[in-house]
Amino acid sequence: MQRLINPIVLRLLCICGSASAQQAPLDLVDQVIIGQFRDHSAELLCLNENLSLPIIKAAVIARLPQAQAGNAEAIAKMVYTLYPCPFSPYRKELRPAATQDIEGVWLFPETSQKLRFGPKPSDLTSRRFQPVKCEAVAYYPNGEIRNAQITGTSPCLFASAKDMDISRNNPRVASWTVQADGRLAISRTDVQNHVEEWEVFSVVTPFDVHGIHFDAGDLVQYLRRERGNDFNAATMFRHLQRLR
Repeated sequence: MQRLINPIVLRLLCICGSASAQQAPLDLVDQVIIGQFRDHSAELLCLNENLSLPIIKAAVIARLPQAQAGNAEAIAKMVYTLYPCPFSPYRKELRPAATQDIEGVWLFPETSQKLRFGPKPSDLTSRRFQPVKCEAVAYYPNGEIRNAQITGTSPCLFASAKDMDISRNNPRVASWTVQADGRLAISRTDVQNHVEEWEVFSVVTPFDVHGIHFDAGDLVQYLRRERGNDFNAATMFRHLQRLR
């Protein structure tokens, strides 16, 4: 069966093909960008603007240390960093979140759950995670973290911060901290060698993406590191609204 070409890759290839015959052939950066979008578009990589290959390449090179310009793995990691699903966090409406921005009780609402994974998650992801109606995440000041999900047809039970109080009756097994690099790291006593790091941003200017409204003070989170993922690929996304 003939493999269909990803429309994003087709657009990038067309842009390359439209260049003059005098133009140099695709270099390593071009090849890695096209290859990554060919293999992971709509799963781990998303473009929400009509960006050309030269624009994407310029963004990658601008953030890539010069010593790594010839390293395909480093280039791929930067592509994952800049263009995660469902949208790139490197936009004027967002800024990196500080500890005081993160503390509190938050709701990942039902209306935003469609953004949890890319538009076309892998079969493994679909089998591993059942659909979530809503999720509450509580980051308490002492480093305690509590998490609760509602699945199936049950109504979402989280309307205020106090609705998470009951979860604190269970033994504490997870803690959170903001690392020197700004990453939110989760440690667990019930999972050996647990690895979990999130890149967290605070909304400073309201905006809309994919029909979802992000208000000032909301958080957007990208799960950037877990066991088996050292490429900075965002394997999960959260949109968090503060509960009071």
